[in-house]
Amino acid sequence: MICALGQGLHDIYLSLGIHEENAGTVVSITLIFLAALTTGLGWFDKLAKYAGAGTLVPITGFANAVVSPAVDTKSEGYILGLGAKIFTISGPVILYGVLTSAIFGMIIWILSLFGVMI
Repeated sequence: MICALGQGLHDIYLSLGIHEENAGTVVSITLIFLAALTTGLGWFDKLAKYAGAGTLVPITGFANAVVSPAVDTKSEGYILGLGAKIFTISGPVILYGVLTSAIFGMIIWILSLFGVMI
């Protein structure tokens, strides 16, 4: 359903005259905004219970993972609550994603030194 919404938005943006290369970016921004908004309103969890794994589409799932702790900890204050705990769920994803890509990049670079092309 989320992917179909994304495709529908893409088609709408193209019909509005947005260039093909920019339409994908605008769709991503729209989906992130909608995921953050529905998380803040408490609707995303209800959708996730109904749709299941479909809500784990990376862009909306990641937006939910950032906004959800922010909503849960806002009562603790902006610094010790929101600021300190906003990345509790998504932080490990960012850390290990960057770390893995750096290691993979070094492996490819080392293999390229020996003439191995991947």
